[in-house]
Amino acid sequence: MEGCFNMGKIVNTHGVKGELKIYPYTDDLDKFEDFEYFYVEGDGKKKYLIESARVHKNMVLIRLKGYEDINKVLGFINKNIYMERSDVEDDSEGHYIVDLIGSEIVDDQGILVGHLKDVLQNSAQDLYEIVKVSDGQKFYLPVVDEFVKHIDIKNKKIIVHLIDGIML
Repeated sequence: MEGCFNMGKIVNTHGVKGELKIYPYTDDLDKFEDFEYFYVEGDGKKKYLIESARVHKNMVLIRLKGYEDINKVLGFINKNIYMERSDVEDDSEGHYIVDLIGSEIVDDQGILVGHLKDVLQNSAQDLYEIVKVSDGQKFYLPVVDEFVKHIDIKNKKIIVHLIDGIML
């Protein structure tokens, strides 16, 4: 969906009163409590109004207005939810994964190493999936200060420090 962020996936229901269990694609789970609506994958720009949202065991539980019965929400399971980018952005100095994808990966010597294909979110730390320009092979770089030195969103460039053996 153009102009929207994929904010999570509906993985199940919670209880019998229509509450949805969302696997969030963001670290800021409390942000869901501020949203008024979201879109559901496959329903175009139909707005689903949020009646309540709360965090429970690293998941987000959402109740939609007009969907107070489990039978009304079963069709949402395994669908992604989207929110308008303008509703998600704030004034913080952070960035979104979608803004990083495709960035040039340049080592601290100024040599183009590859391009960022994806960011894998793990419990320990995120991993950059990088496709090397030399041979098209992929390698993974932990997103920690030791390796990621500078992120330039505007110019889509990430400066990294690579150690021996990391690009095997």
